[in-house]
Amino acid sequence: MELKRLLNIKYIIIVCAALVLNIILFMFQATAGGNKINEDSKRDLRIRTEYIENYKSNIQNIVDRAEKLKKQRLFSNPESFSYKNIIKTGKDYEKLININLSADNSKAVRAISKYSMFIGISAILTLLLMNNLFKERDNNMWQLTYMSKNGRVYLGLVRIADIFIISLIQHFLLYITVVFTSFILFGGLGDLYNPIQNISEFGQCTLVINKAEYLIADFLLTYLSVVVATSIIYMLMNVFRNRKNVFIGTGAFVIIEYFIYINTESQSIYRLLKYINICNLFRINTIYMEYINVNVFSHVVSLRYVLITAVIILSVMMFMISVLVYVKRYPNTEKGIMAKISDKINVEYQKIFNNYNNLFKEIHKTLLTSKGIWLIAAAIFAAVYFSTTGYVTFNDLQIQNDKLYKEHGGKDYTYIKNYVDSVLEKTDNANKERIEAQKKYDNGEIDFEEYFAAVSNYNSVSNSSVEIAEPMEKLSYLAKLKKETGIDGYIMSDRGYEQIFGKQSTVREIILLMSTQFVVMLIAFASVYIEKKSSMDKLINSSSGGFKYVNKKKLISVGLITLLLTLAVNIIEYTNLIRYYKVTYFQAPVQSLTFMGDIKINVSIIGWLLLLIVFKLIISTVTFSVTFIITRMVSKWQH
Repeated sequence: MELKRLLNIKYIIIVCAALVLNIILFMFQATAGGNKINEDSKRDLRIRTEYIENYKSNIQNIVDRAEKLKKQRLFSNPESFSYKNIIKTGKDYEKLININLSADNSKAVRAISKYSMFIGISAILTLLLMNNLFKERDNNMWQLTYMSKNGRVYLGLVRIADIFIISLIQHFLLYITVVFTSFILFGGLGDLYNPIQNISEFGQCTLVINKAEYLIADFLLTYLSVVVATSIIYMLMNVFRNRKNVFIGTGAFVIIEYFIYINTESQSIYRLLKYINICNLFRINTIYMEYINVNVFSHVVSLRYVLITAVIILSVMMFMISVLVYVKRYPNTEKGIMAKISDKINVEYQKIFNNYNNLFKEIHKTLLTSKGIWLIAAAIFAAVYFSTTGYVTFNDLQIQNDKLYKEHGGKDYTYIKNYVDSVLEKTDNANKERIEAQKKYDNGEIDFEEYFAAVSNYNSVSNSSVEIAEPMEKLSYLAKLKKETGIDGYIMSDRGYEQIFGKQSTVREIILLMSTQFVVMLIAFASVYIEKKSSMDKLINSSSGGFKYVNKKKLISVGLITLLLTLAVNIIEYTNLIRYYKVTYFQAPVQSLTFMGDIKINVSIIGWLLLLIVFKLIISTVTFSVTFIITRMVSKWQH
């Protein structure tokens, strides 16, 4: 009965939406920017080949070093942790000596091991599930539970079982969609039975397992991290009546932990706060990539097993406390002092709130009463996340050219033109000298050393001509642009701008646009639905002119929120990208960028960015207007 009640159509739709979001996030991380897996590149192939060639010798060195250390006087005490750790290290790595590595296709498994967002999605879905279990508190139906003998104990245990079953299923669906997507993108399904050590990040893994076994272990371990995180919140939801305060407090705690995690250096005196941090739960699978032993009651134990054991024990304890609290919690009890204080503050706030104008009240209802503030926070987080991840790292030649553009480029690029002409002239002269030396050498007029000097000089100069290939192409493009359109373009780099609003930004722009429109739709829907939920729509529609007046105020408030949200998302996105790529020349004609050569309007780069923002504002306005009108029409029709 409980499972049937929980697995309603609304929750199933949310899970399906989460699966789609999970695939989008994985594809973005696995294929975009700095996280792109470039195993096909020559440089990466060389690194992987060197890693495989040196693997056995590196492992043998660790084993030999452990053997030497245990004989040294400093580590000779058999009862000391250092001695026991050396013995264990040698035995653990000795098992890896006979592993045969190969340069197989490890892209898919490597991408999966780097992706952890699905753990957060799984935890959020589990929290929504838990919240549904407490919906009976809202309508006081939970008092019926206490009328049956042992009803609370039975129901408390059944609910924990339901949480385990449903959360396990949805976590499996999230994980398996990532696995399927990864193998569709990168292939390598036939290499699953090869050692996990084929992936260089797992070079320190002392488990003799293949990649298929790693995926199974990774699924179970990430599920445990979800269980321990959600079990703590479930316990708090049982202890405290107000679930809203639990979620707000948890959210604030997670945000604080995140900022501590990203801003604390590994060498800081506060580094303990970085390691004992909830963020590590969402990257718990990295324990397979590291080799760390700890002292547990004079026994040397792998940190991997200590963490797994601690997670299991903590989860069991939290669920046991939840059941005990649920059994002892009665619905009709006197309010605590905090609840009384909260009620008093709310009464005073309502007195002040009563003096606000109706437009502000509508904004208040949309943001706070309808929980729209959480949707806005989610959209802002998406903007921050997608504009600060997936950065591209350019090669040395590209960085050198970008420096040349910044120092000598722009509207007046005489220096670059003269530089290119001088290199071309040197190359042409060196080529003529090489041809002339070839003829003289064939005729016996010069010896080999003179001929070799001419060839070496040409090769040296020709390398410079390779470096100016891009500036030459830019100069040619600008000359053509001037001739065909009359536009005086700037010589500048396309690279940063391509990442901001060019073809390289397509995935990011689509994700942020879709997420913003989704939030706008939900806010518009909630602004109308809240009245229907409280039956206030009947009072509004029955009064003379009430519907039109409230509808106008609500339309203005939601429209204002929509415009400000869209503006904030775009400002955050473009500001972060501009800061990272350090792009300049915003006053330049947008056609100065080679990928914008087909644009027919005369506008600067900053003007183009403003046009993009205006276009997105129009899309958001249309989205909220259509959603609002349809929702209002359906609500009025039902009334």
